[in-house]
Amino acid sequence: MVSVLLASYNGEKYIREQLDSILSQTFSDLSIVISDDLSTDKTPAIIREYEEQYPGRVKCLRNSKRSGSAQNNFFRLLTSVSDEYIMLCDQDDVWLPDKVEVTLREMKRLETEWGKEIPLLVHGDLSVTDKAGRILHKSMADFQKIAVHDNRFSHYLVENNITGNTVMVNRAFMRFLADVPEECVMHDWWLGLLASCFGRISYIDRPLVLYRQHGKNQMGSKSGKEQYAERVQNQDAVRENYRKMFVQAQTFLKLYGNEMSREQRAVLEHFVGLPGKNRAEKICTIWKYKLMKSTHMRTLGQMFSI
Repeated sequence: MVSVLLASYNGEKYIREQLDSILSQTFSDLSIVISDDLSTDKTPAIIREYEEQYPGRVKCLRNSKRSGSAQNNFFRLLTSVSDEYIMLCDQDDVWLPDKVEVTLREMKRLETEWGKEIPLLVHGDLSVTDKAGRILHKSMADFQKIAVHDNRFSHYLVENNITGNTVMVNRAFMRFLADVPEECVMHDWWLGLLASCFGRISYIDRPLVLYRQHGKNQMGSKSGKEQYAERVQNQDAVRENYRKMFVQAQTFLKLYGNEMSREQRAVLEHFVGLPGKNRAEKICTIWKYKLMKSTHMRTLGQMFSI
């Protein structure tokens, strides 16, 4: 019923704890599909051990070459399964015991309200921990000041509210994943764009994952002040992030422009055209089409950074 997709790469230190936390969930009708990105440590041996111990419940894709990035590894997983419900999983976290049960309950509530025929996405909060598992911040959403209930398509164009390792999507989502984007910022942001444009999103306002910070994470948890300080100090990185954001939007328009509503397409086209406008036009467009980030400060920074 539920497929848990785990992307791994050189994760020998923590992957056992993650796998054990999934296999001991209060909801047990699940399987784990792993895509290992040609790890050079003991990760492949650990995965084989779990495949042998849990035949049929744990399996690993046989990859012949590296995907090249975390998001590509997840897209490889997403195009390899067709279960009723799909969950995404990092290699170095710990799932709280009722994560699957709670998320599936909310998914079924959404299906009752909206039907199974439209793409549905459920995500939730996380507790940030150090590498030993000690909680540093009980709620990552509060710590980072993320507008987790703002599910407008215009918001997802400029900011991602979704942390991939909390996500569940339904089978109706799968038809939109046949076209893997050539370039996107991250896989969870892409899922947010799809769900906000064509489906529905629901947020579970409680931590469901212990999100481990250990210095090697692909994406870390930083406060708003830390993020702002980094942007001020590294303008090259800021420009690169905006470049990726606009390429992502252009890719979305190319793939799905003909399927969008007239209003959504208009918002997307005006957003894609932002870099070619003067400063006053950029500010007016951001305001008119509500291309707002989670905080006024972030939105203001965007107005003068694009």
